[in-house]
Amino acid sequence: MTVTSRPITDPPVGERADQTGRTDWHGFIRLARLRFLLYNLLPVGLAVAVSVHQGYPLHLGWYVLAQLFAWTVHLMTHYCNEYFDLAADRANVYFTPWTGGSRALVDGLVPPVVALGTAFVLAAVAQLMIVAMPDWPTRLAATAAIVLAWFYTAPPGRFNYRGLGEVTVAAILNGLWPVVAVLLQTGTVPVLLLAILAPTALLQTVRMMVMNLGDRRSDEQVGKRTVPVIIGYDRAVRVIVTAQPVAYAALTGFALAGWVPWLVWAPMTATAAISGWLVLRLRRGDMRDLDQRRMTPVVFWASNHVSLIVGAAMLGVLLDAARTGADGGALTLLGAVLAGYLGLFAHRLWLAGRTRPTSAPVDRR
Repeated sequence: MTVTSRPITDPPVGERADQTGRTDWHGFIRLARLRFLLYNLLPVGLAVAVSVHQGYPLHLGWYVLAQLFAWTVHLMTHYCNEYFDLAADRANVYFTPWTGGSRALVDGLVPPVVALGTAFVLAAVAQLMIVAMPDWPTRLAATAAIVLAWFYTAPPGRFNYRGLGEVTVAAILNGLWPVVAVLLQTGTVPVLLLAILAPTALLQTVRMMVMNLGDRRSDEQVGKRTVPVIIGYDRAVRVIVTAQPVAYAALTGFALAGWVPWLVWAPMTATAAISGWLVLRLRRGDMRDLDQRRMTPVVFWASNHVSLIVGAAMLGVLLDAARTGADGGALTLLGAVLAGYLGLFAHRLWLAGRTRPTSAPVDRR
């Protein structure tokens, strides 16, 4: 795969990087936005759990490759986005810990060319991983993930500048990554996995709309046409609110059709409480005025709502697989991965509780 780029024409922003050309390594690590990589454990783990549930043996080497591939592509996306989103991030004074980029380029901690160069290196590493994959369907799915991730912000695709960013994220995180993982294990994509991914992909799409609600003013200023910019705040909120019951209704329909076991449906449905909380917060206007103190809990829980429903699906699949006598060693390993994620999430929740964001300027537009 060949990736393309164009230089940023905006003036330099940070004194330290501009004057010395040196990279602050704390800033370089900040660019990676490592906390977002925690989520990758879940779609990959879910796919492998589904393969075990379907009676396939666990291929540990392919599992590790799938996980490393997801992490590499995700990191590539972060460094690529920071470069091509620099103008939008610079214009954004309403950022939260979850929106508006890492701020490392905006603060001048890292020269933009370093971010772009790192993205190219990670893209090359991801493509080498594809070469190691065993068949063409898996390689094609993995290549599609790289292409969509790169052109999410990079030209000529620039999907997130043309109203396609939200669905692109869902297609990768709740589509192609687990598909690659399950193909590596089984060579097929079970109906169970697709039935689980469909409602979670819908929630992922509107979760990205929530994130983009917080960036809508700066995005509009630089011509970044996300869905909230295109349809406006009120319509975007209506779409996000409507999608919540639709996703859970679809999940219930799949369970009634026999595609999703009830033992998987139950923990996934339990996360509907977060949906209800998000609906209440959005309807009362917590994202309207771009007040950081009110936005931060909303974007935090919108993001983690998707994580938790995928984690709940993984838990349900493991429980149902144990009930049917699946391989105990594989279930133990996957259970440990899920437990590790939950432990890290609990720590992140504790840190979020200690953070008291200051109020940003209020946008009354």
